[in-house]
Amino acid sequence: MSNLLCEDTLKELAEQVGIELIETLLVDLTDDAGNRVARMQDLLANGDMDELRKEAHTLKSSTGTLGLKEVSEQSAIIERKLVTGEGPDVAPIVPELPKMLQDGLAAANNWVAAQ
Repeated sequence: MSNLLCEDTLKELAEQVGIELIETLLVDLTDDAGNRVARMQDLLANGDMDELRKEAHTLKSSTGTLGLKEVSEQSAIIERKLVTGEGPDVAPIVPELPKMLQDGLAAANNWVAAQ
């Protein structure tokens, strides 16, 4: 199991809803999470930490549900730091999210294709 992906999460989800639905959810996540990550970068640049925290929370949940472990964990760190008043500490993390998301989605899609 890589840091990018939690295969156990995907296996459990596949047993519950089937591979076809996971494929559809990954397509939806690609658009939604991509937009969310771009918005998070804008929010960071504008200093809107409350909205950034909300976006991080949503990204944490949506990516975690589909097994994108690294993105979910980093989003959780962003959310936690913003809740505890460590806002400046998220500045190095947020710009890394697009690549993490891209890599996580690729890993999830490869996992689905191998099933």
